[in-house]
Amino acid sequence: MQPDRPLYEEMVRQGSRGRWFWRVGGWLRLAGIAGIVLMLTMWPLVWYFRVGGTGIYFFFALLGMAALFTLGSFLRNVSYRIALGEGIDIAEYFEKEENGPGRQPRSPAR
Repeated sequence: MQPDRPLYEEMVRQGSRGRWFWRVGGWLRLAGIAGIVLMLTMWPLVWYFRVGGTGIYFFFALLGMAALFTLGSFLRNVSYRIALGEGIDIAEYFEKEENGPGRQPRSPAR
């Protein structure tokens, strides 16, 4: 489960526009990570069997996957800004995740 999933569920409950940015950003990030992992695991095989002329294509494909991941992360950040603008307290959801499921928030220092 993604750490900011409860925030997404709150955005869905309140009908926030940011939920679409969150969802598309998640898909793009996942596609980017999966592509990068696939490219890096295939690279030794391509190098070993000396498939000619594929080096530059692999490089550009790797850059494309990194661009997908970056765009997905950017869209997630846009969804957070939209949620903040619509009055959803996003810090509350990140504090919950930071403290863990059963732990109480730390009391402020005196």
